[in-house]
Parts: sequence; C-alpha cells; structure tokens
Amino acid sequence: MRFPFARTRSIRLLQSSAVLTLAALALMLWSLFEPTPLPVMLAMTAGQALGTTALAIYVFVIVRDLRRDRSRRRHDSLMPPLGAKPEEPT
Repeated sequence: MRFPFARTRSIRLLQSSAVLTLAALALMLWSLFEPTPLPVMLAMTAGQALGTTALAIYVFVIVRDLRRDRSRRRHDSLMPPLGAKPEEPT
C-alpha cells in the first residue's frame, strides 16, 4: 500500500520518535542495573535529551496532522457538492 508523501513523512517521524524513545529507555535501564556514576549521568543527560526530543517529534506530528485535517475539512465544506448546479440569481 502506498501512502501520500505527507503521510510517509509522518510515519518516518513517528518511527524515529519510537527509536529515540527506546534508546532513552535503554539508557535509563542501564543506570538502574548498574548504578555507577557514568550510567547514571548518561541517563540523566543523554537519556532525558533523547526522551524529550522523541516527545517533541511526536507532538509535532500529531499537531501537524490535526491542523492539516481541520484545514481540509474547512476547505471541503466551502466547496459545493459534486454535481450540484450553481444557483442563478433571481
């Protein structure tokens, strides 16, 4: 199945968000299983940065899709239905 360009872009962004989330989770788990200074500092800095970036990408995709759908609905509601004849002024 082939998606329009914008949808594939959204899917790619969501996939990258998921990968970043898993990387952040891996860093957090590493710091839990090996509580030495290096894993804890990496989890607190890099893990939080990766998780925050993943959340920002996810919110960006959701907001962009909602705005696009709302503008499409508004545009579709302004267009006359197919096959409708324009009214003539009397």
